[in-house]
Amino acid sequence: MKLQNIRTTTAVGALVIAALVSASPAHAQSQPAAQTLSASASDSAAVPVAYTPPAAKTTLRQKVNTLITKLTPERIKRDIEYRKAFALFPDFCKHWERDLQDRQTNNLSKLEFVPREGFQTATYTGYGKIAACESHQSKDGYSIGKITYEEYTFYLSGKSEDEARHAVPKTINDLRTTEIFRWDKDKWFY
Repeated sequence: MKLQNIRTTTAVGALVIAALVSASPAHAQSQPAAQTLSASASDSAAVPVAYTPPAAKTTLRQKVNTLITKLTPERIKRDIEYRKAFALFPDFCKHWERDLQDRQTNNLSKLEFVPREGFQTATYTGYGKIAACESHQSKDGYSIGKITYEEYTFYLSGKSEDEARHAVPKTINDLRTTEIFRWDKDKWFY
């Protein structure tokens, strides 16, 4: 284990030195200029041929700290975890959609009818298809999944419970739902 830590530390150190060398002023002067100017005979003003807008000034220390942050063993582990989580999230979304449909079937099996103005009425919650299934990595490298779907409240009505059960449900509420999931211990959690 110690040998692995020494190798990791050595690799990070080598990358930091490489970053320092490439960011040094002497190295920057040997690089070609990003802006090239030319003048034509018909135009007396210099016209930029290729122009790169100046980037926000970052110090060498900020560059090194950013590089070190991206190369820590913990971050590298999270990047590897994310690749696996990303690959498995579409299957998780399909499973979640089946769970929603099972929940809707369960809701239908447990209808509670209430007499209202001579009719038997009931409401239940139903679910639409998954509208969005996306995963991304947080700034700190954690895997995050997001599923979006429609959640409906349906209303049933009939002269008897049997007639109400077979009636066409009316949508009385439609709610766009987004659920957030996290990746932990090699699986998606909710």
